[in-house]
Amino acid sequence: MSAGHRIDARATAGADTRSAVRLARLTGCTVALMGALAALSGCSRQPPRFVPPGADSTAAAAADSFAVLVGEAHDQWESQGGSSAAPMTARLLLEDLRRHADGRLTDRARTFLDSCGFSAEVAGGDSVAAINFFARSDPAGGAWPHLVWRDEKGVRDQAIEGSGMRLLDLTVRDRGADGAPAGGGAQPVQVAAIFGRTAARGQQPVVITWRRAPGAATWSLAQTLGPDSLGGVGVAEFIPRPDGGRALETRTYRSTPGFDECSTCPHIYRTLRFDWRPTGFTKVSEDVAPSPYYSFVQLISALLMNDREMSLRFLGDQSLLDTARGYAWNQSKGLWRVAPGADESAEEMTFFRGTREAYKVRFALRNGLWMVTDFQSTQRTVE
Repeated sequence: MSAGHRIDARATAGADTRSAVRLARLTGCTVALMGALAALSGCSRQPPRFVPPGADSTAAAAADSFAVLVGEAHDQWESQGGSSAAPMTARLLLEDLRRHADGRLTDRARTFLDSCGFSAEVAGGDSVAAINFFARSDPAGGAWPHLVWRDEKGVRDQAIEGSGMRLLDLTVRDRGADGAPAGGGAQPVQVAAIFGRTAARGQQPVVITWRRAPGAATWSLAQTLGPDSLGGVGVAEFIPRPDGGRALETRTYRSTPGFDECSTCPHIYRTLRFDWRPTGFTKVSEDVAPSPYYSFVQLISALLMNDREMSLRFLGDQSLLDTARGYAWNQSKGLWRVAPGADESAEEMTFFRGTREAYKVRFALRNGLWMVTDFQSTQRTVE
């Protein structure tokens, strides 16, 4: 399946007027609907040509009517917002997909939406796609996702959960519990989408799955994995399994107790992996990415808990333990934070504590673990 693809057609600048832009959109959609007549595979910006009376003129009239509906949908986006405009746009898209039964749903959806001036994020593949509609004038505002799929009865669509978030990817579970293709016999078809939710510290991945029983006309919500399950802020992706199925992997972080972390500051990243089983996604592993920053955080935590053994694990020399206690690192005296511009993988970092203290800390990699090899008090001149 392809990753989410954002389509955001914008009005041309300069001498183009609003009415000229509207005419270009309607012309494109008119020609698209008359694909067979004009021998075109998608929408075009060329002006409509005269069609003589007869069968072709009937098709031209239908195309003109369709273009009018496209114009009305644009008016709704501008005047009423997505709550009413998104369903109407979805119906127009569905009509176009029914007229183009061949090819991938995602490819045709992108062609139609782009040609007719609608804005949406598209993800999916041949027979199932997610379309996340949003307003051209406010791309950071609301979003209205729909699921579009093709079955033996044609092309259908359904509004789905995930409103207000970005659509990043969508995939289909194509293997059952016994390794057979999902959907065979009594096995329901399942799809999963990755969305992105905007948070104060960055984007939080959200994964939602739906299932549809064989022959059913609608999809039902099966599972939702939010920041608590996926690890907080970061990224998520679907990855292939050796058996032909799909799995989920995330690289995320949460705020660290006792440390003040900005969105661009170093963080402790964890990689979580989930198997996609008939019952949903199940976490199978969690790994912490080793880094100098991670080792310093663990050292401070061990000192505060008076855990000598754990403290020594992150110190390159045993004598440094007394030095750390001499600086009262085993006491809570304010939040720690890294000096601006530091990277979590740097071999030398400056840490601030509270409002006055600053320490220059050096690290070295030994047997796959970053160790604190030296530290000393320094002037707090960088803020």
